[in-house]
Order: sequence, then structure tokens, then C-alpha cells
Amino acid sequence: MIEVHLLRYALAAADTGSFSKAADRFGVKQSTLSKQVHYLEDRIGLALFRRSTHGVIPTSPGEGFLRKARNIVADIDALDQECAAIARGTAGLLRFGFHGSLGSGDLSAVVRDFRAACPDVELSAKERSRTRLLRGLERDQLDFAVMCGQAERPGITSLSFWSEQVMIGLAHGDPLCARVPLYWTDLRGMTFVISQVDPGPYLNDLVTSRLSGPGFGPSVRIQDVRRENLLPFAGNGSVVVTTGVARDGDACVLCPVHDAFGPTHLEQAIHWRRDNQSAALQRFLEMLAKRYGRTLPCH
Repeated sequence: MIEVHLLRYALAAADTGSFSKAADRFGVKQSTLSKQVHYLEDRIGLALFRRSTHGVIPTSPGEGFLRKARNIVADIDALDQECAAIARGTAGLLRFGFHGSLGSGDLSAVVRDFRAACPDVELSAKERSRTRLLRGLERDQLDFAVMCGQAERPGITSLSFWSEQVMIGLAHGDPLCARVPLYWTDLRGMTFVISQVDPGPYLNDLVTSRLSGPGFGPSVRIQDVRRENLLPFAGNGSVVVTTGVARDGDACVLCPVHDAFGPTHLEQAIHWRRDNQSAALQRFLEMLAKRYGRTLPCH
């Protein structure tokens, strides 16, 4: 195997036309560099240079060797730079999972900001259920996951950064649309339509906690569809419970719902394995901490 530093010495000699000038580049003695080039020539069985009192000139076979050597050294330098970037977290791969939408909201904003800050980091996104996201973290198939609540799994850290507003989908023209603010108590007697898809189970618990009383619980209907397919169920005494923001073309009117403390929100958390050594993940978490004024846990 030919050592890379030998190739660098030979290339420097070819570029400068002088062993002396090449030696100055590396801060070594001329005799040291000359001996190293001689050693390289002996190793490969080729005379790379014609030597004279005026300097050195590559031989014909030397030119072919040095051309390939230049490509090899360039590839090694590029690999070294890429590895350094990966170690800094400015290159590489960052795998994340979520449930919901990347079209708007905080997750969309932080992903967009991270892409702008680290354009050489490849992002791989997967939309999955909570169970599959947790499994992906445990099997090291994801670097982080975004979902409601705490993971409560050994070795996984959870930290809340933002929340999503809980919205009530009302049929167009429903008198409740004029209630500003709209309170949970205004919705007593309604049937609540909730998606089975995450974060549906959390929304179900939320509705139950807000409207249950002694011997009384809200009427909840679960549909196994995503948010955009849930909205047409609003009307005829039914309202849709979801998160996010209203979009053009929604099949109903989305209104924020309030409790005694203000608008109701559903906390969103970032979850990651404590033993994950990804520098890109660390850079992403540090960006989040700075953006939201949080302190990352020490492990």
C-alpha cells in the first residue's frame, strides 16, 4: 500500500518543479523529501522524475502516475472534509418521524430553518403512528420523533418545545361559529368526531377531561381516517376535534376552543435516544433549544 504522504510529496515536486520548493511546502528538509520520492519510485518500479541542476520534470510514465495520484489525493481530501462536516453535524443524514402535517406549524418551520442552516444534511422523514415511531426510535431507525406526550420508554428522552392549538370543526353556518371565544362548555350536548389516527387518542382524553361530570360523559365518535378526511363529518349535531390551523378549502370552519385559562393546546415533544451519537441530531436539538429558550438535558 502506498502512503498518501508520498503521493503528496511527488505531486508537490511536479507542481513546483523542485524538490527544494516542494520541501518548503511541508516544512521538511530537501534531502528528506528527495529520499521519500526515491522510496516511492522504488516501491512502484517507475522513475517519476528526470532530475537536473535546474530542478525536476515528470517522466512520461511519471505523468500518467501523477495524474492518477492527483485524483486519489483529491478524493481523500474530499472524504476528509466530508467526515469533518459529518462530525460537526453540518453534513450527513438526519432521520425523523412524526404524525400530523409538515405543511404548516412549528415542525414545518423548524425543518425549514434547519435545512437553511445545514443544507448538506440530508433529511429523511417518515409519517407514522405513535407506536411505530417509538419502535423506530428503539431500533435506531429514527434519530428523533415528534409526537404528543412523553415517551416513557427506557433510554428515550422527551422534551416539549411547542404546542398545537386544539381546533373545533363546525359546519358552515353553525351559530357556534359566532361564539368568540368558543368555550368547551358551549359544546355540551354535541357529538365529538375524533380521528383514530394520532393524536386522536390524546384529543379523546382531552374532550373527556373537559366535559365529563358525575354520571355524565361526552358523546365521542371515532373515525379511522386522517384529519383532512375527518372534517366533512361536522354538522347535524356533530363537531370535529383536531389540531393545527384552518386551510383554504377545509370542509368546515375551524375555531379555537378555550377553557378557563385561555386557548386549549396539545403539547408536542421531541423524543430521541439518549445514546444517539449523531452530530446532526445534536445540532438540530441545539437549534431547537436556542429557538425556544430551552435547556437540553445532560446525559
